[in-house]
Amino acid sequence: MFDFGLVLAVAAAGGVGSVLRLFAGRWSGWLPWGVLLANTVAAVIFVLFMSNINDSTLIVTAGICGGLSTFSAVVADAGDYLRGRNYLKASFNLLANLVVPVGACLLSAAAFALLLN
Repeated sequence: MFDFGLVLAVAAAGGVGSVLRLFAGRWSGWLPWGVLLANTVAAVIFVLFMSNINDSTLIVTAGICGGLSTFSAVVADAGDYLRGRNYLKASFNLLANLVVPVGACLLSAAAFALLLN
């Protein structure tokens, strides 16, 4: 059955996540660190909420995490670096945005499992 209230809640949570990503995305240096932080935080929150699937899980994972995380910004930044012939930055940015969030997921899942046992 279609739950319009759930859809609105996910949409609102996605808006919150997007605004958080907007502010995090302003932290930049040699690489766009804010985008890396947003992707990592979203990945960890996602792992923590996936242990119990219900409407709240959907609101947090699809809404907040979906709005907070961004692969398009990672690819756009890498494209900018490649156009500027900065291959090291492009490679490091892509690699960091794959390895750091996945590593954070694995560590948080392991820590969560230890806390539950």
